[in-house]
Amino acid sequence: MLIEYEKMLRRQEMAENTIKSYVGTAKRFLSTYEAINRNNILAYKEHLISNYKPATVNNRILALNHFLHYLRKDTLKLKTMKVQQKLYLDNVISNTDYRKLIRNLKKDGKKKWYMIVRTMVCTGARIGEIIAFQAEDVYAGYIELYAKGSKLRRIYFPEMLQAELIGWLEEDQRKEGPLFLNKNGVTISANGIATMFKKFALQYHIDPKVMHPHAFRHRFALNFLSRKPNDIVLLADILGHSNINTTRIYTRRTAQEQYRIINAVVDW
Repeated sequence: MLIEYEKMLRRQEMAENTIKSYVGTAKRFLSTYEAINRNNILAYKEHLISNYKPATVNNRILALNHFLHYLRKDTLKLKTMKVQQKLYLDNVISNTDYRKLIRNLKKDGKKKWYMIVRTMVCTGARIGEIIAFQAEDVYAGYIELYAKGSKLRRIYFPEMLQAELIGWLEEDQRKEGPLFLNKNGVTISANGIATMFKKFALQYHIDPKVMHPHAFRHRFALNFLSRKPNDIVLLADILGHSNINTTRIYTRRTAQEQYRIINAVVDW
């Protein structure tokens, strides 16, 4: 059943991560419950709510609903949880810590990691997009990728970043192939980047909570709006958001900024 389900997902040209999520959710459900019925579906939802954050719960529910649709059991579909949007941005790396990080990476000769961080902050690309970048894209000045929802998205390399990347590639005598390689000479993985970021957090005394790949995408968005506060629609396009409300979170203060403002204001 699952083999045929995965084949169907691939025929629909879904993203690899989406396929893994959908198949994985179906596999976990089938290995836990003997029958696909209303009671077991509701029990699965209760299990999710008790053990995961709302966003993860909803992702699993959507994945299971897709599997139920495939089985033509639409009447068993679950409702997702209502998630209240945070009124602040959490775990965002500050410009101070960002500059501290790239300064230390450069000083310690970690040129590849310096380039990875710079590319994240200067393009706003997702980690899954970063590892898909090719050397040829740098020379072209942009890359076109299919984002969520199978929409074609163009990601630009700003001239300053492009010049740095080309200089680095020329040092390595590379003009083609994956932009970021691991020590074995193959495309670096998202997990490999995330693991190294945690090590850098300890090495350079930066809060580990802000040393995750998506934090640098947040930094790009906040820096962009600080210079172009009225261009939220453009930012949504650059980030590949299909719903502009997703982008509006960047108009809010970070949790750290809120805390500093409260401390400065409250004197009574």
